[in-house]
Amino acid sequence: MENNAYDPKELAHKLEQGSITARELAWFEQWYAGFNDEEVLLSAAVHSSADELRNSIFNRIAAQMEAPVQPKRKVITLWRGIAAAAAVIALICFAAFYRDSVLNVIDPVKQLELNSAAGQHRHFVLPDGTQVWLSPSTRISYPDNFRGEQRLVTLTGEAFFDVKHDATHPFIIQSGAIKTAVLGTSFNVNAYADAPVTEVTVVTGKVAVAADKNRQIMTPNQRVVFNKTNGLLVKQDFPDAARFLDQRNGLFNFNGQPVQNVADNLARQYGIRITVDAALAQKGFYGHLNTNQPAAQTFNKLSAVMDAQWHKANNQYYLEPIAAKN
Repeated sequence: MENNAYDPKELAHKLEQGSITARELAWFEQWYAGFNDEEVLLSAAVHSSADELRNSIFNRIAAQMEAPVQPKRKVITLWRGIAAAAAVIALICFAAFYRDSVLNVIDPVKQLELNSAAGQHRHFVLPDGTQVWLSPSTRISYPDNFRGEQRLVTLTGEAFFDVKHDATHPFIIQSGAIKTAVLGTSFNVNAYADAPVTEVTVVTGKVAVAADKNRQIMTPNQRVVFNKTNGLLVKQDFPDAARFLDQRNGLFNFNGQPVQNVADNLARQYGIRITVDAALAQKGFYGHLNTNQPAAQTFNKLSAVMDAQWHKANNQYYLEPIAAKN
């Protein structure tokens, strides 16, 4: 074994068992003498001294374990024999087990927030590689570095997620009263605060949605609808789920949806108010609408297909059949 190939943890076990060679012991002692963990930790820390750092770490760990733990000063002198080996092993195990706690002291996780304005679509990548497409008037909160067992974000509004697969760290989206959990898949969450329902639609993979004690598992072309009034969580087939691949970029394809539903979508996308005449509201609309274009251009296209007309008054849009206006 070459000097540069020694494993300190392996040599620590050998020292504890009494099987270490003289050459290995000499290397081990030299390695330990040059290993200053406090210097490494303090180099990027906000604490001004080793005592301050140790106190902060131990206080955090004690709080998590719900047991009082008094900070103890570390002795870095290497003693030949079992005590030295045990100390190094304990240090290595401590660092591994409490890695996130130590990192949170040295470099605390910062909570970030991203918003999309009315009529604005935004695409960005989270720290774990997950891609997110925000629909207009949407807010997402997420950490600048995912640590711990879960990758947790909170969402108000609508977003399409293409989650980076990680079997050991589930991706969790908190949207009001419901949680959506995945390992790696693509799906759409519609969770506007002022909407009566929240919808989660799966395009690829598998998604679990939970609300209180209710839980549903979905596969592609399925969605769940959570009713905020009665708390019901209902799973439905949704064969048209792939439409969200275009819709995440503001491109809508309507296949016979009532004009009222079309208007509701446009109102959300543009952040405007739309009143639809009752004679037109339930008629089916077939066509493509690009909400990245100005609202007037979109209304012109909708009106041409539906033999309708529109006008704007007092910051509100009105859509009605041509015969209704003389």
